[in-house]
Amino acid sequence: MLKGIADAQTEFNNSDGQDNRLLEIVIANDSNEPELAHKVAKDLVGKPKVLGVIGHNSSDASKAALTEYERAGLAMVSATSTSTSLKGDVFFRTVPPDSVAGKKLAEYAKGTLNLDQVVIFSDFESIYSDSLKEAFKKKFTELGGEVVWDVDLRAKDLNAEDEIERIANQSQVKGVVLFPSVQTDSVAIAIAGANNQLPHNQRLQLLGGDALYVPDTLIQGGPAVEGLVLAVPWFGGTSEYANRAKDRWRGRIDWRTANSYDATQALIKALSFGDATREKVVEALNKVQLSCNETSGEKLRFWASGDPERESHLVQVAKDAPAPIGSEFGFKEIEKRESNASDCYW
Repeated sequence: MLKGIADAQTEFNNSDGQDNRLLEIVIANDSNEPELAHKVAKDLVGKPKVLGVIGHNSSDASKAALTEYERAGLAMVSATSTSTSLKGDVFFRTVPPDSVAGKKLAEYAKGTLNLDQVVIFSDFESIYSDSLKEAFKKKFTELGGEVVWDVDLRAKDLNAEDEIERIANQSQVKGVVLFPSVQTDSVAIAIAGANNQLPHNQRLQLLGGDALYVPDTLIQGGPAVEGLVLAVPWFGGTSEYANRAKDRWRGRIDWRTANSYDATQALIKALSFGDATREKVVEALNKVQLSCNETSGEKLRFWASGDPERESHLVQVAKDAPAPIGSEFGFKEIEKRESNASDCYW
């Protein structure tokens, strides 16, 4: 996240800022822990010069913090929290909510892969996992599919090999959907590993959410995650910003960096509308419109709900895609639609 925020801050300050005023960033760390996130939020609310917050990272941390920001009227723009339970007058996000991602993945599972039955592995204690699971279930069921059962990735007695074998013995189940939280993504990769131990003709199609859209999935999963399809919020590796950031950070950026850049750009725009106060920043964010040249690659504005007017993308793990150091696999976009000039401007 910090890379994207730093990029937007550097560009703004290097162009002399706004009315000879520069953007100052205060860094706080909640370690994705809700209790700590609440304390961090109270601390930030108590700093009068803080006019907006970029964050938090996990949906659970964001929910814990949001109550404090709502009470203080302090704008919160999250670049990574996707749970549909996050709502509020001061809440905005640059990443599509789970309702969008879950629908996209379900349509692909049923309409393209022709899966009729799946088993879902999710984190029962995570509001992110829960909302993504429910969105997927809703659309998959509407399309005639069936979720045979759910498995808790936090279950103490969970045995990846036994669970995959049990699923493989169900003749109609051909797919496994992985919706871990940031705390349980390694367990999801272990499930993929167990699936890879099955005879090739018995292996299950793997699908998942954006928590797995990280280099560690490719590095730790290796051949076990080949073919994994994810619904993700961003795939702009060739955008103007992505190319600039690649040069600066000496490597490809990820979706968290990209959406954090967008969140900072949105706040900068809101701060530029006049004498900024917390109340005016919230009002201005509702009016923000950024072209694709001002963001990480996709134009941005917010619905009344604070959600962005954006769609999810589908990526698949494959060998014929740029790979991080330590892996021979990368993410490539699938089912990419044709773009036109109207996709860049409002």
